[in-house]
Amino acid sequence: MTQVDARQDVVVAASSFEVAGGRIHRTVSVGALTSRSSYPLTDDATGDDLGDWWRSFLRGEQVTNEMHRGTVRSLDLFCGPGGLALGFSQACAELGYDFVSEAAIDDDAGAVDVYASNHGTKRRISASVRSLVDFQVRGVGENARFLYDPEILDGVAAELVGNVDVVLAGPPCQGHSNLNNHTRRTDRRNELYLTVPAFALATGASLVVIENVPAVIHDRQQVVATTKALLETAGYEVTMGRVFADRLGWPQTRQRFFLLARKGARPMEVAKVGEALAGDQRNLWWAIKDLEDEPVDGGLVVESLYSEENRRRIDWLFDNEKHDLPLSERPDCHQDGTTYNAVYGRLFHDKPAPTITTGFMTPGRGRYIHPTRRRTLTPHEAARLQGFPDGYDFHPHPGTVSSKSQLGKWIGDAVPMPLGYVAGLSVLGGEIAWSPPAAG
Repeated sequence: MTQVDARQDVVVAASSFEVAGGRIHRTVSVGALTSRSSYPLTDDATGDDLGDWWRSFLRGEQVTNEMHRGTVRSLDLFCGPGGLALGFSQACAELGYDFVSEAAIDDDAGAVDVYASNHGTKRRISASVRSLVDFQVRGVGENARFLYDPEILDGVAAELVGNVDVVLAGPPCQGHSNLNNHTRRTDRRNELYLTVPAFALATGASLVVIENVPAVIHDRQQVVATTKALLETAGYEVTMGRVFADRLGWPQTRQRFFLLARKGARPMEVAKVGEALAGDQRNLWWAIKDLEDEPVDGGLVVESLYSEENRRRIDWLFDNEKHDLPLSERPDCHQDGTTYNAVYGRLFHDKPAPTITTGFMTPGRGRYIHPTRRRTLTPHEAARLQGFPDGYDFHPHPGTVSSKSQLGKWIGDAVPMPLGYVAGLSVLGGEIAWSPPAAG
C-alpha cells in the first residue's frame, strides 16, 4: 500500500520485496528517503514476503544495506531493556544509517545493563531521569514555556551535550494506563514526560521520539500538549499519532501513541506511515509455534508454578476445549460478572496475541495460557511476540540469571519492535531526509 501526502505530493511510505540469490530484499520509501536492504532467507521461509523478512530478523540474521547516509547517535531515557531502540535501530539500518547508542538511562540498573549489552551503549546511567536535568516550566498546553534553558546536572550525562542526534523515550505509562483506576490522569509520574523535551534542548538533539499509551493524551496536566509547545518554541516541528502492531501484520494487538519532533523539518505523520505499511495479519502461531516444547533452560524458558486453583482452571479449559473460563470456575470476586473476560483465558493460535503485559506468566493477569500446552507463555515466547530476536541477551551480566519477575517486567513493559520501527522511519524520512550535522 502506498500513500501520497497531498500537501507536498510526496510518498508517505511504501514497501516492496524481491527474493533473489537466497536473500530477501526490501525497498522501503518514507517521505524523502528510499533505500534497499536485505536479509538471508531462513530455512523455514514460506514465501510470505513480510513474514519472511521479520522471521529473518527474529532469528538474529543481520540486515545489510550498501548505502551509508551517516550515523545517528542516540540517548534513551527510561530505556528499559531496549525495545524502542530495537525498532528505531532497525529503521536506521534499513534506511542506511549506523545506529550508535551514546547513553541509556533508567532507574532499573539491570534493565540498563541488558540494554547496553545488546546495543553496545557507551554510557550506562542508573538513576532517576528527573534528577539528572534542571528545568522549570511555566504554563500548560500551548502556553507552556521553559523559564530558562534546561541544563544537565550529572557529569556523565553532561558529556552528551552536542553528541546526541536523537532522544528516545518511553516515560512511565502506569499513570496513564486505563488499568490504573486510582490516580489515572493525575498521577505525578505523568510529569516525567516533560523531562524528554528538557533533555532534547539540553543536549542539542535534532530528533525526538516519545512513546506512551494512547490514553496519555487525556492527562489532566496536558503533558503531551505541553511537550509539543516546549519543543515548537525551541524550533522543532512536531507530529503525533497512534500506531497499531497488528495492522502492521505483527501478531500482537498492541498500540502506542508517538510524539515525534525534528529540528528544521517536519517528520512524517506516524499514523499515516503505519497505515501505508499495513500488511496481512499474522497469528500467534507464526511467532511461537517452534517454541511449543522448548525445554526449560533456566534462562528465557522457565517453569511457572501455579496454585492448585489456577492449575485446575488451566485443566478445565483444555478438558472442555474452551478458550474462555466461565464465571463458575473463576474466583469469588468474579461470580457476579467481570469486565475482564480475557483473564484466565487461553490464547488462540490462529489470532494475534493480546497486548503482552508484565503478567504474561500468570493466568489471572490476562489471556496468557498457551493454546496447546497446559501452561502460560514462557519469557522466550513473550519476547518473540514483542519483537526481540532470539539472540537478545536478557542477562544483565555474563553468568547471571535474571529472575522471573525481572523478565516479566522487562519483556512486558517493552515497546514491540515494529512500533519503534515505524516511528524511526517517520522521523528520519520526513518531508526532508535527515542528515547528520556537519562535524565541528
